[in-house]
Amino acid sequence: MIIIWRGYGFLVPFIAAAIIVPFSVVIWQVFPASIFLGPCIGSFAAAAAIWFLGKKFNSSSKNRIMIDKASGQEFLFKPNHSLFFIKMQYWAYVVGAAGVFLLLGAIIKT
Repeated sequence: MIIIWRGYGFLVPFIAAAIIVPFSVVIWQVFPASIFLGPCIGSFAAAAAIWFLGKKFNSSSKNRIMIDKASGQEFLFKPNHSLFFIKMQYWAYVVGAAGVFLLLGAIIKT
């Protein structure tokens, strides 16, 4: 499988895994009967972390203007941190949606 990223976009799955796995382990120790609750809460926490990091990395305050000396033309360079052509902060919606499905699984199972 080919993974396409730009900038720090490759961090999205690592951030998600680094937050979801510890949440899952801790909550399974506290509530062993609920198998979906740990990944659900971890997904919501990971979505929040991905959103804030994506907004920080893709901030418009990091825009740069370069001026071509020969023609005097200005070029605007914007930061682009994306995974599969989707900006990093928008992956928070995907991870959050996974958390909603896990929450539904937890509700249906009980």
